[in-house]
Amino acid sequence: MTLRHDISQFHALKTAAEQLLGRQAWLDLKECTSLATWRAYVMKLLRAVRVSMEESIEICDSEWIEAVRENLNRGMDSTRSSKDIEELLSGFSATLIRQVFLQIGMLPNRATKDRVTLSGNNWCLNGHRSVQYVQTRSQIESAFWSAQQRRIGFRKQMDLHVAYRASKSKLPFSQWCRERRSARAGNPEGS
Repeated sequence: MTLRHDISQFHALKTAAEQLLGRQAWLDLKECTSLATWRAYVMKLLRAVRVSMEESIEICDSEWIEAVRENLNRGMDSTRSSKDIEELLSGFSATLIRQVFLQIGMLPNRATKDRVTLSGNNWCLNGHRSVQYVQTRSQIESAFWSAQQRRIGFRKQMDLHVAYRASKSKLPFSQWCRERRSARAGNPEGS
């Protein structure tokens, strides 16, 4: 397969790159026929995974960190040595598949088995470590704020926040909004 001057070729990947790396990624990749440009963006995405993990994951064991580094280094080596777009995207996909399982807890190696079924007991990967996602009060409020703003828009959110502050409520903003919405749902006239 050759790279085509075609916005639809690898559209999902171009869109993901834009979402993660900004509008310039889309502009550079949208009709790109340069393997060098694709290689540069795949490398940047792999480096973004590494930096994101270093900056975001607070508690982990050294063996896991080493497995992650090895996986991402292997992906970068594959990216550097790829001779065409298929090889580049194949190496990138393999790296991300391995990364997903490392993120879940471990990367199983079943290369010597003929077949592995999707039975739950084959896929419980917490034998070496368990993954736990937690949110602080500040993170809960930040997630609520972002979701609410996408849903109702900036101006309406600012109006709500002004009403919240005027209420002098001791509740967190997210809880105040939920209770306000519940009270309005219980009283259709809104009075």
